[in-house]
Amino acid sequence: MDIINCINISKQFGFFLALKKISFKIEENTTFGILGPNGAGKTTMIKILSGLMNPTHGDIIINGLNYKDHPRSIKQDIGVITDKSFLYEDLTMYENLKFYDNLYYNFKKSQTKVKIDRYTELFNLDDWVFEPIRNLSKGMKQKVELIRALMHSPAILILDEPFSSIDQKTIPLLINLLVELQKKDNITIIISTHNIEIAQQICDKILIIKKGKMVKTIAKKDIQTEKIKEYM
Repeated sequence: MDIINCINISKQFGFFLALKKISFKIEENTTFGILGPNGAGKTTMIKILSGLMNPTHGDIIINGLNYKDHPRSIKQDIGVITDKSFLYEDLTMYENLKFYDNLYYNFKKSQTKVKIDRYTELFNLDDWVFEPIRNLSKGMKQKVELIRALMHSPAILILDEPFSSIDQKTIPLLINLLVELQKKDNITIIISTHNIEIAQQICDKILIIKKGKMVKTIAKKDIQTEKIKEYM
């Protein structure tokens, strides 16, 4: 079953056309990758999917609802990580996560604590819950960003280049966490990356874009490094 249907998405900045009539569908409870070189339009596509930016033309249907007509209710079902941190450096991890849970009108302290305990244990951060964010490493901060995006139990998790700011040792851990989250929480994951090897490991399907144009969609069984490089 398709949870997302993007139809002829275009985005124009002045005279520059960043995205040009891109169409694709994403099945529920799968991991969908958006691949392309730097400047391909990946971040623009991610921002449009997450509701941070409106397309110039085209429609996005999520769970049967058009983004144009139902932005608020659709955003309630989405968790987002972009290239910008949404964490407050002077607050502790617990205070940050509680704040973002409250943004979605979840004010029951016991439920908030259960979620924080669950995710910090899953991400091996339970010894750092009451540390200010500024004291955490880049890899740890990235994991807290992921927990922040999960606090309101979204059906869709959207990640913009989540592996770019973490060290090589942390990458396999984050990959395993995303796979586990999809299996346990039945989350649909959308991830942008220029890393073909990572896409091979976690994506069920990928969309390749280059210079704002849709090049090809490839199913998991056909995601092979050499084939993909031909399109990049």
